[in-house]
Amino acid sequence: MSNNPKIDLSDQITYTIINNKATVTGFKGEPEYIVIPGTIEGHPVTEIRDNAFYNCSTLKQIQLPESLTFIGHHCFYGCTSLEGIDLPENVSEIGMGCFCKCSNLSYVSLPSKITVIPDSCFRYCSSLKSVELSENITSIEKFAFSCCTYLDTVELDNSLVSIGDYAFFMCDSLKSLSIPESVTCFGNEAIGYRPAISGHSVIDDLKITCDKDSAAYDYAQSNAIELSYGTESPAAFDSLNNCKLPIDVPDFFFWSGLILLTVALISVFISQRKKKKRSRF
Repeated sequence: MSNNPKIDLSDQITYTIINNKATVTGFKGEPEYIVIPGTIEGHPVTEIRDNAFYNCSTLKQIQLPESLTFIGHHCFYGCTSLEGIDLPENVSEIGMGCFCKCSNLSYVSLPSKITVIPDSCFRYCSSLKSVELSENITSIEKFAFSCCTYLDTVELDNSLVSIGDYAFFMCDSLKSLSIPESVTCFGNEAIGYRPAISGHSVIDDLKITCDKDSAAYDYAQSNAIELSYGTESPAAFDSLNNCKLPIDVPDFFFWSGLILLTVALISVFISQRKKKKRSRF
């Protein structure tokens, strides 16, 4: 199959060619469906420039080529009709605010080469329901998913290190979040806050699942967010009794032990009586 389908780009996009590489720079008219080919004038399409589809409110779907490696900042900002997008596997970087205010965006597929979810990337994506971050994501920057009010499922991988200021602010539908121990840095009100009459308040029914003695545990405690723990080790169990309080033993074990002790004492007593009788003879 050809990587360069015969598509008339004249009424859809603008582009430039520099150093034998094609870059999409903008759009024309009011396009609803756009297919960007792998090559333009024989040159590979590797980049979509900053603000290229800024406020293209009519755009519903766009197909991106496998040759693409970079998507600039605010590239799809305000594309309020955009329903979903699959980013090609070769894309390694997306700019800040890339999908900000894409209010109809319900799904997005992120390639494994991306390591950072940048500032305000999905801010105000109020139709986005679930997000699965790849194993290579190390940082979620400030406001990344802020005001994603419909978001209820987020999968975080063990490579994640930091979650920035207000990254999940006003994610009211997010009721539980499992945070790996690898996350060591939390920004201001990074998770679990919403607007209030006076300032911001904690979302009451949010629960964070994490390991004890982790940064997530400290964050949840200091922000009065409900906690749930992962699998406890013997050491963790021992720490639960670090106040030296007596540990309750079930009645079954108590009475079983008492019966065994009684039987043992009776056996010793009978054995001693038999020895005394033999010594008389």
